[in-house]
Amino acid sequence: MAGTGNFLASSPDEVTIVVGTHQLSGWQTVNIAKSCESMPNNWAVTASAQFLQGDALAATRPGQSCNIYIGSDLVITGWIDRRAIPIDARNHQVTLSGRGITRNLVDCSADLVNDPALKGGMINGTNTLGVAQILTRAYGVTARSAVSDLGPAIPAFQVMLGETPYQIIESMARYAGLLVYEDQNGALVLDRVGTKVHASGFSLPGNIESINAERSVDQRHSDYLIVWYGVDQLADLGSLTNRRASKQDTTLGEYRLKIIVSEQTAPSPNAAQQAVANDAIATQRANWEFARRYGRSQAASLTCDSWRDIAGTLWTPNMLAPIDAPAADITGAQWIIGSVTYRKDMSGTHADLILMPPEAFQPDPNPLNLFDAEVMRSPQVSQSPAPPTTANSP
Repeated sequence: MAGTGNFLASSPDEVTIVVGTHQLSGWQTVNIAKSCESMPNNWAVTASAQFLQGDALAATRPGQSCNIYIGSDLVITGWIDRRAIPIDARNHQVTLSGRGITRNLVDCSADLVNDPALKGGMINGTNTLGVAQILTRAYGVTARSAVSDLGPAIPAFQVMLGETPYQIIESMARYAGLLVYEDQNGALVLDRVGTKVHASGFSLPGNIESINAERSVDQRHSDYLIVWYGVDQLADLGSLTNRRASKQDTTLGEYRLKIIVSEQTAPSPNAAQQAVANDAIATQRANWEFARRYGRSQAASLTCDSWRDIAGTLWTPNMLAPIDAPAADITGAQWIIGSVTYRKDMSGTHADLILMPPEAFQPDPNPLNLFDAEVMRSPQVSQSPAPPTTANSP
């Protein structure tokens, strides 16, 4: 089970954990999960303890960095989080589990103590990637973008004590319309909904072992109306009152109204440029509510008999794949892989996947309220207060 030296794949679907000079394979059970909607990637394996002894057993103590391979494909770069060794009269096993490098972005707080760029809790970023690079460097994580369009500029904003880097970055990414996930090298990736297509997909009959195809209308509406309010208490007297955007779903056969109060706020009735920006966000929110609910009303959870398409590419989150399962009322679809779990157990090798239309993965257009920045700036731009006056005694 254990070997040393340069990594060599024994077979396309052999799972190997490389820890230092040790190559550990021959696992009884395997679960490797990846997603384009969350992080970090995670994994768990089980083996009989007789195959993991001595130096190899010592190498698997929690806290060790490792690389997870399927065949010669690197799938996770991360750490061993936990090891369990249950022993009874009939069994003596070792279970290892861990996550990708981005685990620290989820587990830990933004470093307001040691990073000079975060002193005072205020971040001045140029765009979402710039903010991500500031927040990830304390934990040795690389932040990169898979697209050139990084969306709008990010204004100065205040980091709350205890917030994790992932919470902040995910919020910024939604504002810019970007997905956030972890790649095989452990880097944080900013990306749009994928357009690359697998060389093959899933069919029934064919490589689909089981499928649960769900369609629904209970979360869909015929009319979406977005409303927002100004933070100025007198804003209801001006032109910004209940500024709104709307979107219709003409495919529904009945009237179903959904009014949504958006989190965005207008700093003042005179902030014309901010009003335009808020209108744009409201329109994006209306379009997103329609698209997201339409996309999520169609989903397929399926189990496939292999980990790869016909070209040998591992099933990959945020890639499109054809689905043809007439018995499940899915014909000629081409949907995004939202998540995949590469699974191996006594029943064989399987891939568990969740697929939905691309619209289902559009990020929520999160509005970044500039209220904190305005408060920070207000003492610099406001007039000096009038000097105190002395009242005459009665």
